[in-house]
Amino acid sequence: MTAAANAPAQSAANAADVPRTVRIYEYSDLVYWWAIWVAALACIGLSYFGGAQIVINDKAVWVASSPWVGIGFLVVMFATLIFTQLRARGIYAIILVLACALIGLIVHMWIGWHAVFDQLTLLKVYMNLAFYAVFFAVSFVIWFYTFFIHARLTYGVINPGEVGWRSPLTSQIETYRPLNFQVTKRSDDLIVHKLLGLRWLGVGTGDIEVKFDVPGGGSQHHVFKNVLRPDAQVDKMEALITTERR
Repeated sequence: MTAAANAPAQSAANAADVPRTVRIYEYSDLVYWWAIWVAALACIGLSYFGGAQIVINDKAVWVASSPWVGIGFLVVMFATLIFTQLRARGIYAIILVLACALIGLIVHMWIGWHAVFDQLTLLKVYMNLAFYAVFFAVSFVIWFYTFFIHARLTYGVINPGEVGWRSPLTSQIETYRPLNFQVTKRSDDLIVHKLLGLRWLGVGTGDIEVKFDVPGGGSQHHVFKNVLRPDAQVDKMEALITTERR
């Protein structure tokens, strides 16, 4: 009697834990520009507190004493711009890691990394504080708009028995009554989703793929890109779908 009585109560409690609506916010690749403005902000501090003033055309400017500040900023900026466009997921991530290891081994055996670093010390890259301030302002504004404004203008909505997308042009939600609903998380990109997506801080990003049939014929397919905490979002969507099927 006790077990039988507790079963409905437990089912009701589990149903109460399932969200009735799931919103899926997807972000542009510009959301990863946080690495650029953080690097620019660090360079501003290094230029001001660890640099010196030099006079150019009767104007005093702050410049970091070490050329590695400028080199480090360029590495972060170009790496962010390149890897957000060239994705390495699944087998390609393994190939990328193996290729980097092979190149590193060849350089070590052929000329040695000490010779490479000795040549890099001859490269002097100096940029003044104003340069970093401009890059910080521009990249931060773009990132802020992408993360806090643009992503809220268009998103997916999952309700029991209903799937929809909000259009930023009409501000209306186009809904479907899906059949054979499937939701999967694509394999992660090694650099973008795990490193730039802050997976190492417990956040992480990923791509969620949604497929379903439409009553009356036809099918729909959509990929939500750069979703924050994608595993948790997939679990919520699957729980919502399971609840609806019951």
